Amino acid sequence: MDGKTGLALDVGAGSGRDAAALVNRGWDVVAVEPEASLRELGQNATKDKSIQWIDDQLPDLNQVRKLSYRFNLILVSAVWMHIPPTARERAFRILAELLAPGGMLVVTLRHGPSDGERVFYDVSREELEAFARHRALIPIALPAGRNDDELKRPEVSWETLAFRLRCSGYDLRAIANCMTS
Repeated sequence: MDGKTGLALDVGAGSGRDAAALVNRGWDVVAVEPEASLRELGQNATKDKSIQWIDDQLPDLNQVRKLSYRFNLILVSAVWMHIPPTARERAFRILAELLAPGGMLVVTLRHGPSDGERVFYDVSREELEAFARHRALIPIALPAGRNDDELKRPEVSWETLAFRLRCSGYDLRAIANCMTS
């Protein structure tokens, strides 16, 4: 990131590792985790951090949307492969609608077979780039290619994509904030 902080949304926050790292970097964080046992683990691990935990999930994020927040950063790490292809366009639209002007969406894609316990769907950079074009999101250049799996699974690799919402509208304060990022 560019050092700018603000309000961040961690979708699929799991144990809270990324949410805690964001708080340590000065972000205010809303952490979303649909799995009760993981959410409890995350809440316990981050109880000394200023993180708002919510039981919610993609594609709809109904509870998050009720908050009426706009986020400067949305992190969707190791989640996209769990979303059925038929629900992905809706999920992406909702994520884009939750971004503040100039906000950034970061998505990590897992490539490789299912772990046998959960259903994984194939994912692609091209799909997300197409969704972004339809939602006025600008791709942010990141190092191209895939990264090896940290758990040393040779058949699994990871790819990170980032997009920024264009500055728009008539809210002069929001446009001014967007222009300085």
